Amino acid sequence: MVEIEFMDPLLQLVVNQGIVEHDQAGEIHLEHEETGKPIRAILVDAEYLGEDQLLEVIAAYLGTRVINLPATDIAPDIIHSVPASVARMYSVVPTSSDTSSVCLAVSDLISPQIMDELMFVLTRDVSFVLAREEDIRTYINQFYGDESASVNDMLSALESEFENAGDTLSLGDSEDEKGIEEAAGSTPVIRFVNLVLYQAVNDRASDIHFEPFEKEFKIRYRVDGALYEMQPPPKRLALPVISRVKVMAGLNIAERRVPQDGRIQLSIGGRPIDLRVSTLPTQFGESVVLRVLDRSVVSLEIENLGMPTEIYEQFNYDIKKPHGIIIVTGPTGSGKTTTLYSGLRRINTLETKILTAEEPVEYDIDGIIQVPINEIAGNTFGKALRAFLRQDPDVMMVGEIRDLETAQIAVQASLTGHLVFSTLHTNDSAGAVTRLIDMDVEPFLLSSTLEAVLGQRLVRTICEHCKTAYKPDDDIIERLELTRQEVGDRDFYYGSGCSFCNETGYHGRKGIFEYLSVTDAVRELINLRSPTLVIREKAVEQGMNTMRHDGVKSVLDGYTTVDEVVKYT
Repeated sequence: MVEIEFMDPLLQLVVNQGIVEHDQAGEIHLEHEETGKPIRAILVDAEYLGEDQLLEVIAAYLGTRVINLPATDIAPDIIHSVPASVARMYSVVPTSSDTSSVCLAVSDLISPQIMDELMFVLTRDVSFVLAREEDIRTYINQFYGDESASVNDMLSALESEFENAGDTLSLGDSEDEKGIEEAAGSTPVIRFVNLVLYQAVNDRASDIHFEPFEKEFKIRYRVDGALYEMQPPPKRLALPVISRVKVMAGLNIAERRVPQDGRIQLSIGGRPIDLRVSTLPTQFGESVVLRVLDRSVVSLEIENLGMPTEIYEQFNYDIKKPHGIIIVTGPTGSGKTTTLYSGLRRINTLETKILTAEEPVEYDIDGIIQVPINEIAGNTFGKALRAFLRQDPDVMMVGEIRDLETAQIAVQASLTGHLVFSTLHTNDSAGAVTRLIDMDVEPFLLSSTLEAVLGQRLVRTICEHCKTAYKPDDDIIERLELTRQEVGDRDFYYGSGCSFCNETGYHGRKGIFEYLSVTDAVRELINLRSPTLVIREKAVEQGMNTMRHDGVKSVLDGYTTVDEVVKYT
């Protein structure tokens, strides 16, 4: 039976009602943790109970009733009593309202914290009725229109609310801590920050940037590796908005001279979202970046990484070896950590003790002991790894080998019978070998411990909604180092741009890989301190397909464009 430390309230409710046994609840919790799939979806899909039955159970618990939303007549003024940003953020539809209260249709169990937030942002008493999830989603889209419109509406509403609120919120450069705190906790600011977070998660952003400049305040999202700017809010909102983000992350809003790091955990549109917050003091205020970790989007299964079959099989084989070093290499944001976690998840069994040292810990995985590195507090990679060796591990992961000390301990751990995973920032797999030798790792130690190096990049995939075929000309074929015969009569594709992909022509990303297995021939070259090019040529001679080769295959198969492959390989 799986022990659940913090049981989800909905899961607790169905256990208390006798609908689900405690050990079944453990399995449901585990599936939720691993896949990010909502508890309610797991309950309904596994047929523990139907959706209508689930709504009745929640309604009885909340002391309310279930309504048929499509059959309910809702007047326009009731719809306008809840701003679009609030309806979307919390997945609610108003069904009745007066000056002091509003009744909201929801499809899930509402926590006391969310109740308080809704009462605060709507400045009224709130009551609830239950309705089907599908109906609520349809009504939100029908009543509140296009999402991009809601940002513009929000900005104009924000401006007028600020004008009406008078001086209390006009805190462009105020040093008054109490005033800043009040502004950060004001209804318009909370609504605006919630909308920004909602929009970012909905657009699949991996990072959100709040950037104050001398004359403007920019907010940008990174989607599929590229940055996009949203309509900039007024400059004077920079301080209250950034302070609001710091309040949510539990940071000190009075301290604006040193960098700070924090974390926000919240539910957006019914999905659990984890945000890592980093602040940086700049000339015109604090720049804040939020890294978005959406568990419902990331699936830590090796099968979902998109590796070619031969690399998938070899990687699967190597991660089950009893000792050695396996390195994943590539630039920042190329999915190295996701690949390593997927490997660790695959070998995470009761018989295996796994320890990781990371800066920061990006995903929480049950059964793996994860240690956050804190250089300022003196907990360095070197210190953590030395301590690991006294913790009787089978497998260790070190977030990054960045100096000789870390590299030496990794080699030592491998020699004493441990499997070590790590990452390096190099352009290709062969470059990782020479980088370690440049760090002064002895070649004979490296050749006897290194098992494999996986090089990877992420390329954007063509949007399926505006995918357009064309016949490649000789110049394009030459750029990919192909011949007309190899291309044959195949079409190439690009995205012409549509509303679904924000006119970019791309939607989502896929990995391209190369896998350097350290064979006896490669070990000899390592011992001879051979340059990167020689090691690379030997690996290709022994059957390694390069990242360029894998990228070209993705072009021929219609997944990505020539520009993406040429840019990243």
